[in-house]
Amino acid sequence: MKHFLNFKPTVVYRKGSSFMLKTSLVILFSVPLALTMFFAYKYTTAGSTIGFYQGAEEQLNARLGSFKEELAKLRPAKEDLEEAEGRYFAWRRASTLCRTSWSTLLNRLEKLTPPQVRYRRIGIRPEKLVRISLEGEATDLGRVTELLRALFAESVFVNPNLKKHTSSELEGNTSVTFSLEVDYAGESGELP
Repeated sequence: MKHFLNFKPTVVYRKGSSFMLKTSLVILFSVPLALTMFFAYKYTTAGSTIGFYQGAEEQLNARLGSFKEELAKLRPAKEDLEEAEGRYFAWRRASTLCRTSWSTLLNRLEKLTPPQVRYRRIGIRPEKLVRISLEGEATDLGRVTELLRALFAESVFVNPNLKKHTSSELEGNTSVTFSLEVDYAGESGELP
């Protein structure tokens, strides 16, 4: 009998091991359950967020559509834009001309003009170069030719062109009225 009483079982059950088993099983089943609940919550909140942004997008599209219509009404036509662009570049050319001192041009013309030639009109038009129109009268055709030769000799004047000339006689005096055009490149070629 003694032999049976001193027998020690091979598996020892303790009170703590039952608690550890239960705790392990709870953790084992609660973690996937918690993750499932977390992802379900994220899914529902993502769905409500998507619904909110879709509603906001519809409102934005409605407002944007009316804004585009108003903008289309305010936007000028392409032809008007081209016309405004042409006016702008004409204004820029004119402003460039306004910044230029014309006294040098007029002084140079005065030096080149023979004493028997008188100008009636001097017109200045900005183009690729500054186009100068000269209308005047001279005592004879030789003086007009002398003026043209002087214009050809100057480097700041380009392409002098005698447009027309007419001879007239008034009270025994003959005179030649002429019209010519010449391009002016500026003293250092800086003009448009």
